[in-house]
Amino acid sequence: MLRVGAVACDDHAAICTKEGITEFPTYRIYPPFPAPAQDHTTGETELDTDKIKKMSYKHIGDRTVQITAQNHDVFKDDNPGKPKVLLFTDKQKVPITFRALSTYFDKTLEFGMIKDDETALAAKYKVKKFPSFIILKQGEKKPLVYDGDDYSYAALFEFINVYSETFVFDQVEEAVESRASKPWLSEPVPFLSKDSANDLCLKKDGVLCVIYAVPEAKQFSHDVVMAMLNTQDAFTSKIERGITFMFMRLDMSAEADFGSIF
Repeated sequence: MLRVGAVACDDHAAICTKEGITEFPTYRIYPPFPAPAQDHTTGETELDTDKIKKMSYKHIGDRTVQITAQNHDVFKDDNPGKPKVLLFTDKQKVPITFRALSTYFDKTLEFGMIKDDETALAAKYKVKKFPSFIILKQGEKKPLVYDGDDYSYAALFEFINVYSETFVFDQVEEAVESRASKPWLSEPVPFLSKDSANDLCLKKDGVLCVIYAVPEAKQFSHDVVMAMLNTQDAFTSKIERGITFMFMRLDMSAEADFGSIF
């Protein structure tokens, strides 16, 4: 998860000179490119491990998709050549270990996190304790279940590697982002935002975008959404072929900069 090394400047002065080290001890973190290196100096020989961990962890990527009953099937069925890793947890945030694994195996696996309040999904996979860690492979009826108690990075990494030969990693093509990470693709009347705009409107050929903007999202009641759907259906049955109407919502309070162009 983190690579840790040490340089004795008395023995390797050239390295320390090249890196511009002038205080001792200096703890330097090299984040993934293009983030610049960060130094932590205390003037004391005792290592402030909490400080170093916080500085390091914030640079660990996260390719995890939050899975609910609504997007579970999309996540499971998208990109069938890539096995799916599911973490059932009672934590609100993605654990650092899971974030690191999702980044390392980004090209070969997809990672989803399911919170303990998703009771239907827990029952579906017969999960009775948290955390629980399983792997789904297309075509296999039963998931691979991690039965260990050690949820460290090393232990979970080894578990994935044990089964890696069954995943045919060398045949996985270029990754396609799962639709489960884009909730607007499965919403009947999705919200328009800087993240969803290309998928919903800006890069859709032959689409006429119908945008309903209001000051706050709470003003989009169920009746308003149903009215938009009914209007969309009415247009769809009458317009000439080759034109598609896409109805979407715009919350001006959440997308002030983006919404200002309208």
